[in-house]
Amino acid sequence: MPIGLRGRTMRLPPWLEKGSYLALLYSLLLEFLVPELKKVWAIKLGLYLAYAILLLYLLIWVLQFLMWPLHLVLKRRYTSAAISLISLPLSLISPPMLATSLLQLIGELAVRARYRFRPPTPEAYRQQVSYTLPFKGVWWVGNGGPDASTSHSWHLVGQRYAYDFLITDESGKTYRHDGWRLEDYYAFGAPVLAPADGVVVAVQNRHHDCPWPGVLDPFAWSILGNYVLIRHADNEYSLLAHLRRGSVKVRPGDRVLRGQIVGECGNSGNSSEPHLHFQVQDHPNFFLAASLPVRYSRWSRVKGEDCQRVEEGFPVRGEHVANCESAPNP
Repeated sequence: MPIGLRGRTMRLPPWLEKGSYLALLYSLLLEFLVPELKKVWAIKLGLYLAYAILLLYLLIWVLQFLMWPLHLVLKRRYTSAAISLISLPLSLISPPMLATSLLQLIGELAVRARYRFRPPTPEAYRQQVSYTLPFKGVWWVGNGGPDASTSHSWHLVGQRYAYDFLITDESGKTYRHDGWRLEDYYAFGAPVLAPADGVVVAVQNRHHDCPWPGVLDPFAWSILGNYVLIRHADNEYSLLAHLRRGSVKVRPGDRVLRGQIVGECGNSGNSSEPHLHFQVQDHPNFFLAASLPVRYSRWSRVKGEDCQRVEEGFPVRGEHVANCESAPNP
């Protein structure tokens, strides 16, 4: 479920991540739908290969799981390390997260089939609406971009062109003090804006914020946490996720204007620290949607005192960006 923030969540090799989806689907089909085909030696051999891929996936995951808390310990974050040792296995076996993984797998196949395995590309897609970045001030692109090297999750069509936005200080840290509390994070509680005019389709405002920054919430019952979904045009919806509990200011059916505050950045759902997950998608259902490669209008790349205006284009991972009206003077 790569909707979490890369760098704080565990990432597996892309070829293995994609292969594991196919291996899981293959094994489920044989085990539950057509078990009689297992008598064919070639199909049975393929099943053993699928099991091997899934075992390798699990092995690498466990190795990364063992190394990640060590990284926290070396930073003397003993409390977070202890919590992560408990929370990660619980997240892995959590029924809501297991169900989410299955829904993502089914949805991914459905979306690819809907596009005849040719999902939208930046070169071919023609957006209907002009979108601006959904925040005030200068934020850091922690994850996201228009190609495989910068993408949020290139092998998941539903999140291929998604973004994770955070706020950093001059040293690049996303938090003040020791970062143990949610309130230490610069992004926590920051206003989240509608990226264009539209009508609110769905919201969630009751999901708790995980109180342990740096770890995945073992008690999350939704991958998105609190969110706002806005319809801007036919087959163009914006999704703003991981919002702070109780901060959502709109309801389904409300008409919103570009730049209107719809909520606050939080740490709800499958989130490893306070940040904003943002994407434009072609369907109101997250699991059945393809993310869309829309270009954002009237924003700026910020490098220290320099500010480069961009009339239309893609922010890229590692950049500091801002809406032009809230960017520092060049």
